[in-house]
Amino acid sequence: MKKGLCLVFVLAMVALFSSCASTPQKINKASVSSVAIVSLGINNYGSFGTRGVIDPVLINSATGKLLSNTEAVLARKLTVKPAASFVKDEGFRALSIGKVKQGLYAPVIDGADLPSFSDVRREVVKGILKPETAKALCETLGVDAVVLVYSEWMIDSGKFIPTIKALTKNCFAMYGKDGHKFFYDRKDLRGDKIIGGAFAGVRINEDTIDQWIDAYSRAAEEVLLRHI
Repeated sequence: MKKGLCLVFVLAMVALFSSCASTPQKINKASVSSVAIVSLGINNYGSFGTRGVIDPVLINSATGKLLSNTEAVLARKLTVKPAASFVKDEGFRALSIGKVKQGLYAPVIDGADLPSFSDVRREVVKGILKPETAKALCETLGVDAVVLVYSEWMIDSGKFIPTIKALTKNCFAMYGKDGHKFFYDRKDLRGDKIIGGAFAGVRINEDTIDQWIDAYSRAAEEVLLRHI
């Protein structure tokens, strides 16, 4: 009797954990054929939330490439409305906070930055949009879905070998024209090349900023193609 009860308990627990396991959710291609990136913010992140060690000039020089790389990934499966075509649109900007959240860096297109949709850090990191805002964005831009991107850039030292590499923590969220969130997903990736060490210092310049760009771009490809 006891053995039977134990077996039932074990099977129940297996079923519970199986149901809780997260599996990538694909968007419904029948309802989503077009998309726009409405926000892309980079955080130069340091210890305990302080400003990081990357020169802001280098980050600003990279934001345009991050946007174009991300739009190119989405364009493999969907029709993309380029941010350049609506970044100055008054109706679009009225749905945002009208600027980039303080402390973040964003693409600047013809003098207009791609704005944030909240001043609250958690909401920016998680890509949180109110359903009515998501609906209004899709209607204003004439697309089926919108994407928000947040990425933290920092340096990472090896645990056993004291080498330093670029590190990015990348968050992506997508909403549909009915206000529904299709997904939120995160992928952390390091650069491939060593850019410093315990006794050599850290080399962060025009020749190494591509380590953050590449790590972010690989994360964007992996996450977005998992869902679209």
